[in-house]
Amino acid sequence: MNNVQWTDDSYRYVWNLFRSYGMGLIFAANIFGAGSIYILSSVGVSFRFTLLWVLPLSLGVGLVVHEMSARLAVLDQPLMGYIRDVIGSPAAKAFAVFIAFIMHLWSVANYALTGAALAFLTPLDSVVIATVLSGAAGITLIELRVYQRIEAVIATLVLVVFGSYLVIFLGIDIPVADVARGLVPAVRTKMGPLTMIIALVGTTIYYPNFFIQTSMHQAKEFDTVSQYRRDHTVGLVAAVLMSMAVLIVAAITVPSGVVSLVDPARPLVEELGSWALTVFIVGAGAASFSSATGTLFGAGFMVPQAFGNDTAFGDRPFRIVVNGLIVLSLLLAVPILTFTDFSAVQLALVVPAVNGVIGLPVTVLALYGAMHRYYNPTWIENVIFIGIVILMFLVALLTATSLAETIRMLV
Repeated sequence: MNNVQWTDDSYRYVWNLFRSYGMGLIFAANIFGAGSIYILSSVGVSFRFTLLWVLPLSLGVGLVVHEMSARLAVLDQPLMGYIRDVIGSPAAKAFAVFIAFIMHLWSVANYALTGAALAFLTPLDSVVIATVLSGAAGITLIELRVYQRIEAVIATLVLVVFGSYLVIFLGIDIPVADVARGLVPAVRTKMGPLTMIIALVGTTIYYPNFFIQTSMHQAKEFDTVSQYRRDHTVGLVAAVLMSMAVLIVAAITVPSGVVSLVDPARPLVEELGSWALTVFIVGAGAASFSSATGTLFGAGFMVPQAFGNDTAFGDRPFRIVVNGLIVLSLLLAVPILTFTDFSAVQLALVVPAVNGVIGLPVTVLALYGAMHRYYNPTWIENVIFIGIVILMFLVALLTATSLAETIRMLV
């Protein structure tokens, strides 16, 4: 009888943890997708530990932007509702559909990399078929409809990813002194390091999360800003810690540029054994699937809200939009993988940048405007918020310049 009671108590404890921090872990999942894994690996290879300090900085910036978002969430004021009021219904509809299309490009890349991981780990011999199966699994997840169930699944996947990289991280010798020096800010004027700094900031501050957070009042039933703040802080810290682990592991073990699914893991296999490859691919696949699916939650709220619907998580308009974008992601991913020279990893590196260049600065600007409608920020808060808006437009500008050159080299 005591064993049953202990099991029930444990279940309730885990359920309460997911309730308190599950949305933040979804944010972590959305941030830490396929692109992040390979972008971070590339940074570690090219610059070793010298840009490590950017990740704690990105955490600070992300917390500031989420502070704006949380203040709207506790008032149950979705960001798209504010945008619709400001620019009008016709413009809001066009904007929402356009941004949703751009947003779903993240899922194109992540479902493709999920498929590549699935094909590697199973007898399936086709990345295309495995990609389609990954998208079908995403639709199945959405059809659970109840937010708490979906939150629990994605939060569990995030913990799997975290555990995978923790196992690898603990299996290698870490040069503590070099890592510590990498945490000391050092700004370089050369375009290469500067562009990677901006890319790391933009990867951590992921704009669909703000549309999600400001729309989750009914599902989460948080009553105070502090509850939202605690939740998203845990999520962002988890994402940054995972990012730091990937960058450090790549800086230590990867001898050359990352070009394929398994390249970041090859040195780990030599150092730790064949199990490291499986652990790495499981982590990459889980991260990609959770990010591909969770990202589209933002569109599931945003599009119906632009059309004047007070949508809730899992209702019919939400599911129509999210499932439709998953299908569209597959319809775009399959021909790209079949008829072009783009690999799943190349998609993971390029497409997320296309996503962020357009959506990130506009979203942060809208958050700033909404803050002034619903709150009266202090002058210090105003200075900080304006600085973040300027930084996000700088992120978009420099990323666009670098992205154009990257696409030219790949095509």
